[in-house]
Amino acid sequence: MLIAMQLWHRISVRTRAAIGAALAAALAFGLAAVWVGQAAYDQWLPTARANALHDATALDEVATTPLAPADYRQSAYVLVLADGSWAQHDRISGRTTGFLPPLPQTSPGGFSDTVTLRLPADVGYQVSTPVGPNPTDRTVTFVRRIGGMALSSAQLNELTGRPELFAGPGSSSGGRTDLPAQRITTFVLVNTVEAHLAQDRVSRLLGWYLAPAACLFVAAMAWLVTGLALRPVEGIRRGMARIGNGAFHERVPVPPARDGIARLAETTNATLERLERALDEQRRLVADASHELRSPLAALRSALEVPLTHPQDVAWPSVVESALTDTERLQDLADDLLLLARTDQDRGVEVGGVELHDLVAEQLAERALTDPGLLFRSSAQEATVRGRELLIGRVLRNLLDNAARHAAAEVTVTLEAAEGWAVLTVADDGPGIPAADRDRVFDRFVRLDTDRNRRAGGAGLGLALVRTIARSLGGAATAEEPPDGRGARLVVRLPLVG
Repeated sequence: MLIAMQLWHRISVRTRAAIGAALAAALAFGLAAVWVGQAAYDQWLPTARANALHDATALDEVATTPLAPADYRQSAYVLVLADGSWAQHDRISGRTTGFLPPLPQTSPGGFSDTVTLRLPADVGYQVSTPVGPNPTDRTVTFVRRIGGMALSSAQLNELTGRPELFAGPGSSSGGRTDLPAQRITTFVLVNTVEAHLAQDRVSRLLGWYLAPAACLFVAAMAWLVTGLALRPVEGIRRGMARIGNGAFHERVPVPPARDGIARLAETTNATLERLERALDEQRRLVADASHELRSPLAALRSALEVPLTHPQDVAWPSVVESALTDTERLQDLADDLLLLARTDQDRGVEVGGVELHDLVAEQLAERALTDPGLLFRSSAQEATVRGRELLIGRVLRNLLDNAARHAAAEVTVTLEAAEGWAVLTVADDGPGIPAADRDRVFDRFVRLDTDRNRRAGGAGLGLALVRTIARSLGGAATAEEPPDGRGARLVVRLPLVG
């Protein structure tokens, strides 16, 4: 079984579809052959019974002739007297009494019914028809009919005067002479040969000819249709091969049909779009990081090389202090880059809950000591958000650093919880952010011109970290227009826990 399953999975999808369709067709046509054959038999059986009843009616006229009438069909029959003995029979041999009970004489003339009997071992029959073989089943069906008129003794003597056909009590070579006037019961064998032949012909036609041809046709159609259905998949494969060779700007073709393959192509294109953006962002990050690292490295090298040319005239404590400042800038930049990389890798990782209002209170208390020249206002509702305390604290710290860097005198922090979201707003009374730059300011290594002239300006990664962390936690970070039109207003939305 295991080997069969392994072989099954090794063959192509088209071949599996063709084999599956052929097996399904074989099962369907096999059942159809049985059902249609039985239906053909059932269709012919009433005709056989009607023919038997016709013969039974015709044989009722034996009073005028000892032989079967001219319209008698090739049926096997027995004429039974009231005492159970056979008056005449055709194509049935063996015992003459005992297994064909006649209808009672009280039954109305012409009454008929159908009886199914099992022939005794010493009774045989032969139905010779030009349409097929004789049946061999020992269980047979008779149409039983009582005569429509009573026969006289003379008619009965003439009827039974055939010693080769009759033998019974009081009989002689000239026939029976002690028979009273009576009606006889006619038993006509229901000839099912044609019904069986019809069943065999239909079953053979369906089972031996139509079913194999239909299975081959269905398998071929399944092979063809599966190939046509998989053609878009082949187009997607070729497109992915080109993209894998470096054509990252290309996309796989989307079939016009709105089915699973079309959805696969759309999902593939969306994934490729994200991958291309990630590659572009990675290239830009590497380029921007190289550019940003070049300045402090150049400054650090200059601060060390120049004093080495005249070491006797250099105030080495000031040189070391300057080099330490540049080193700290390099360390901060490396820490921010590392945090960005870790945040991208941690997307989708299960996190716990952080009391954001407690973080706001703690960091504002620190700001009162580190930035005594600024006034910090706050209004914070209780809010527990998804995330890790390190990342949430970095978001708040970067927002406060940015506000403190640009504020003239005041920074306002607001925390609200509503409709499943915690909304953190940090506003300052500084020069503000132009409308055209409110989205670009969250990009990596982006610093506005007014910011570049300030020595205390960062490397342009603070707000980029804010947006990256917020998105990794299922939230968002935006820059909005302040209600009074003064300063900057940065808003971070994070999902609440529970």
